[in-house]
Amino acid sequence: MPLDLTPFLRPERAALLELLRDLTDEEWATPTECPAWSVKGLALHILGDDLSLLTRQRDHSTDSLTLFAEDHPGLTFRELLDGFNEHWVSGARFLSAPLLIELLDLVGQWSADFYEGVGLDTISGEPVQFFATLDLSPYWQVIAREYSERFIHQAQIRRALGRPEVDGELLAVAAEVHAHLLAAWAREFAPPAGATVAFAAGAAGRWVLTREADGWAVDAGGTDADGTISVADGAVNRLVGRGLDAPDLDRAVTCSGDLDLARGLFAPIAPLLVRPE
Repeated sequence: MPLDLTPFLRPERAALLELLRDLTDEEWATPTECPAWSVKGLALHILGDDLSLLTRQRDHSTDSLTLFAEDHPGLTFRELLDGFNEHWVSGARFLSAPLLIELLDLVGQWSADFYEGVGLDTISGEPVQFFATLDLSPYWQVIAREYSERFIHQAQIRRALGRPEVDGELLAVAAEVHAHLLAAWAREFAPPAGATVAFAAGAAGRWVLTREADGWAVDAGGTDADGTISVADGAVNRLVGRGLDAPDLDRAVTCSGDLDLARGLFAPIAPLLVRPE
């Protein structure tokens, strides 16, 4: 069953805008965990992502990486992605903070409008590798990826500024995405059908993954499971917001019950959860 995150796109953007509207010039210039980017740089990156999505998905126009590749032949996909992102953020630095906030508000509304109407099961024109696939993906996975990306970047901004973490329903939704990511990345981990593993993310929620013939099904709630992957309550935001390094991740996530089962399910996704260097 597709995961519907469309009701949470506008509240997540509203939380970001409320944060940004309160910043001083010094805070806009604060360095973040992304070494080359300040708080403003990260906000510009979010804006660039939104514009790129609308261009290629809603308007079916030539995507940014294709255009960037025309002037930078021979680069790998990762090099193209990193290169374009740096090019965009550097070129857009002239935008004033008030204009940047206004544009983030507008493109947030436009992208929410599009995602609310496109159809969750509609096949997009791109693979969502975030869900461990190279096949063209349904839009529910596109939306889940974008929500997670936005949540991560907002979390990075909040950590840089020492502001309170996002919690409540927005955090619970980000944790639910990660339950589905566990299922996607462990697609090839195939214990006997009917094996169950709980993903317990403290106050953010609990999900049970059940092995079926062709993959893992995800259901909210539930009590009994053969194995359990537990995230320390105070670490859930940093896990889904990419604020943990490898040692932090080892301390924050524990497996219990059937250890081979729980660890086997968690192992494929673990590298994705570590803070980018």
